[in-house]
Amino acid sequence: MIGKALSLTVSARKTRSALRMDGDLMKKLHYHVSYKQRTVVERLEEGIQKFGIGSCRPVDSQPAIRGFDSRLPNDSMCELLGGEPKSIWERGCSKVYAFPEWLLSNAVSGKWRLRIAWFFRRTAQRTVGTRGECDTCRFQHSEDSESEAVIKRFRLVIRRGYRMASPKLYHSYLWLALLAIAFVILLCTGFDSMDNGILTLESFKPAAMMVNYAINSREVEETHDRLADHVCNGKRIYMYELPSRFNVDFYLNKTMCREGLMAWLDLCGRFEHGGYGLRYLNESQYEGQWDQDWYDTDSYMLEVIFHNRLQTYPCRTMDPHEADAFFIPYYPGIDALLLLYEKPDLHDTWDKRMAFGSELVNWMEDNAHEFWHKYQGRDHFMLLGRTCWDFRMLPHWGTGWVYQPYISNVTQLLMEREPTTENELGIPYPTSFHPSSQERLWSWILEVQRSEREYLMTYVGAPRPWLDWSVRGILGNQCKQAGNQTCQQVDCSVITCSHNPIAIYKAFIMSDFCLQPRGDSSTRRSTFDCLISGAIPVFFHPDSAYTQYNWHLPEDPSTYSIYISEDDLKAGVTIAKVLKGYSPDRIRQMRKTIVSLIPQLIYNNYSNDIRGTAKDAFELSIEKVVERITDYKKSMRLSG
Repeated sequence: MIGKALSLTVSARKTRSALRMDGDLMKKLHYHVSYKQRTVVERLEEGIQKFGIGSCRPVDSQPAIRGFDSRLPNDSMCELLGGEPKSIWERGCSKVYAFPEWLLSNAVSGKWRLRIAWFFRRTAQRTVGTRGECDTCRFQHSEDSESEAVIKRFRLVIRRGYRMASPKLYHSYLWLALLAIAFVILLCTGFDSMDNGILTLESFKPAAMMVNYAINSREVEETHDRLADHVCNGKRIYMYELPSRFNVDFYLNKTMCREGLMAWLDLCGRFEHGGYGLRYLNESQYEGQWDQDWYDTDSYMLEVIFHNRLQTYPCRTMDPHEADAFFIPYYPGIDALLLLYEKPDLHDTWDKRMAFGSELVNWMEDNAHEFWHKYQGRDHFMLLGRTCWDFRMLPHWGTGWVYQPYISNVTQLLMEREPTTENELGIPYPTSFHPSSQERLWSWILEVQRSEREYLMTYVGAPRPWLDWSVRGILGNQCKQAGNQTCQQVDCSVITCSHNPIAIYKAFIMSDFCLQPRGDSSTRRSTFDCLISGAIPVFFHPDSAYTQYNWHLPEDPSTYSIYISEDDLKAGVTIAKVLKGYSPDRIRQMRKTIVSLIPQLIYNNYSNDIRGTAKDAFELSIEKVVERITDYKKSMRLSG
């Protein structure tokens, strides 16, 4: 184990020297290596793009950080990177290895944070000309001969594994020993994610594994296979091939999605783009920034989203005997529409609603008996794309899904769980934002961080006068009393909020706080619209978030939210007065926590490597549900 760690450390020293080359030179190098070895170069180029080694720029321009808008003010950029302007940038030519503090802030603490930060920041090469101009940058193709010399050295490294010269870095054997110990610790923990996935093997990709100075392509492939086996060990998922009537027929059959599910509503567009819905493309109407990565997403398409993402999941196995967990790609939430909104009297449909799901259970008995019965369904999981109350028999609503054999043993992921039901687990509602790349994600995060918050609070919602326990009317009245300078209100009885994200996000991104009362049920999609906009949610019932999303939100609610009970609100507590009692420093700290959560609250429109530094809501949910199942199986083996 120690030998392996030392080997990785030596590889890291090679990589750091290689990373001193800028992005333009990497593109040139890309065409000077053989086809079989190109994967190595591509990974190195990917590392330069990911970790932001920018090219030098003249004194009047911003340093180039890939994935961020170079036109942004220095102060905003430095705030994103967690440092002061003078400590991050220098006038003139500045080459920065951008390993920002916020990636470390939730990952490690104390001495280890300092050591890891030192490890990466030592690789930054900053040289400034005497006149503050970009004239002394290393590897800045001032002459073709210099570029050719670097190319030759690089090819030697690729072919023979020679180390590039790095005379000024890491002369101390003490630091080398400390790095070896750090890698041993990471290896012993299996490179699992640390603290909500902020720091993982991906974080060390350039240093530990991205550039494997391979002898030949076969060794590269074998190494990749061994790595995949290691990463997927205990995480393999088998997805059943159900008959199409259980899932894809709902949208492949256009008659079904157009009028068969809900007679008064065409749902076909909601299934587009893997369940994300239709894109907002009209730039003139949506002011440009809304025409990329923003979709008309229906909250109830989560079953389609998970099914689509699991098709290409890296740890999916086609052999059920190798599986650690089993996924059932049935769309019960969509299938239930046929019963939930039927016109006949509910008493006439009681038997049909009670039998809901029996057809799937019968199929599992007939076609997957061995695996279905091995743990009585406890190693299976599935997605329910509606709230838990749609799958219980109520006098006026619901289905008998939870009463089917073994279904109560299956781990079920929902947007709203019944808090006392152990096998139901809450996951985030899908929002309208589905970034197509990490660059687009970080660009939005930067927009959230630099946004000026003009309002104290925002309330987005419509009254619910028919609900005796609803406090929405109180919120609307208090918002009006607070005045337009303090509270802005988006009345969803006037506009259709569920399919108009622009008005909602523009409101949230300009506010410090957002009010989140219960709706038809305890949870709301608006909670996640609020969070990914950097606003601090104000809850009035614990079931709105605190008993729901334990995987995706911090254990301590006070770090990211405010709680005012419904009883206190009805007793006359003034929301604005409570919120004004929070200091700017406290608000700033809470927003910092919320911003760090954004990657794991959204559903990406691209697939991260499973070792990725920023897992999205899908990846984190899958990771946690498989952990839950494997822990159960281990406990059964120990007890047996």
